[in-house]
Amino acid sequence: MGVATRAQAKRKRSQQQSGSQEPPPRAGGGAGDPDPDLDLISLLPDGVLGDIISLLPTSDGARTQALSRRWRPLWPLAPLNLATRGGGGIVDEAAVTCILAAHGGPARRFAVSNLALAGLDGWLRSPALDGLQELDVSYSAAASPKPAMPPSALCFSSTLRVARLGCCHFPDAVAAGQVHFPHLQHLTLRLVNVSEHSLHTMLAGCPALDSLVLKNSYGFRRLRINSGSLSCFAVHYSDRPDKTEEIMMQELILENTPCLQRLMHGGPYGDCGMLVSVISAPKLKLLGRLTDGFGRLEFGGTVFQGLNLITMATTMRSLKHLALFNNALSLDIIIDFMRCFPCLEKLYIRTYTWGMENVWPDKPLDRMECLDLHLKRMVLGFYLGNKLHVDVASFFLLNANVLESMKLVVEPYQVNDRKWTEKQRKQLQLENRASSSAQIEFVTLLCFSCPKDIHELSEPFEHIF
Repeated sequence: MGVATRAQAKRKRSQQQSGSQEPPPRAGGGAGDPDPDLDLISLLPDGVLGDIISLLPTSDGARTQALSRRWRPLWPLAPLNLATRGGGGIVDEAAVTCILAAHGGPARRFAVSNLALAGLDGWLRSPALDGLQELDVSYSAAASPKPAMPPSALCFSSTLRVARLGCCHFPDAVAAGQVHFPHLQHLTLRLVNVSEHSLHTMLAGCPALDSLVLKNSYGFRRLRINSGSLSCFAVHYSDRPDKTEEIMMQELILENTPCLQRLMHGGPYGDCGMLVSVISAPKLKLLGRLTDGFGRLEFGGTVFQGLNLITMATTMRSLKHLALFNNALSLDIIIDFMRCFPCLEKLYIRTYTWGMENVWPDKPLDRMECLDLHLKRMVLGFYLGNKLHVDVASFFLLNANVLESMKLVVEPYQVNDRKWTEKQRKQLQLENRASSSAQIEFVTLLCFSCPKDIHELSEPFEHIF
């Protein structure tokens, strides 16, 4: 694609002002009188300008029609980016219907949430959404019972790349034999009730799926994943299992996931008694959060009950990032995980209690590959500064030979207490640290909620401590 330079634009204006009989060409090839005041952006081809418009918010994209005669015909033909949020109220149905009726081009994105309407099926069948690439629709979370997602949500099989569906029921009849999205790369189900059969049918019909997020979704007890393309899987539960009548996932089996790199479990609840079995995930590099509440954790022949090591027959050298939520902070448990994952580079530990008596600092320590060669970053929250927490933190400072940084998450008032932080630095024996480049930082975080798209972050565990 050729882009007009300032010199080219100036030369074209000069030719026009000198009486040249050859008008400057319209970049988009459209008819009509040339505009002597065209800016550099306006000289770009129609297709490029249409892509620019489609990346703008809906209202801003529509306003481009007022910029000049050059821009006036572009919005109705540019790939539609229709995104609106209810904001606690009801989506303006009339406005959405009007936009779909006025737009004649293909669609890139259709995102509406907080729906309380019966017109979604008609919208999804609109010709204005032909070629849709991103679908993000959610009914009102207050709706009871949850509305059924209409069959038209599955009508974009040849073009859809991103799908986010929320606050609905996914009927078995919708999924039966109809789910085939050859280009779908990302699927998020939030507050969706879907049966085990329908969920497995959906996954089988998405051969290019790269990431799957299940957030507070119910209706299935077991999820068995066989995917040659999936690189990220995240599941999140924020409700107590004993306070919901819905069927929650209790068993996750990664049977054949050759490309899986991230396995994330979020939310304060949902892991009670859960079985996680990793049969084949040779590229897994990021895992967490693992909690005391897990029923059983299997990595080939290595088995954990909760966070306690039962048997260790295999190691997973691909794993680089690990997050543990260990309420009764135990150094023995942490060391067992480092032996299971000897190539760990980043370790995140979160605790809410005072901790357990740790005797490892007083024992001779066998050489550990993780501490000698790989561990570069550690985050410990919430650090209280008591002897038990000091023992854990100082153990890593004194033994991690390539450690670059340690972040200790503390209460806000402690960060600003210079006497307290100086006392902690002395107790942690920084002058004796194994890595001369290791830096220690006391920080506080006021909000621990996960971003909406945590699976897309390069460092997702940095946002939950």
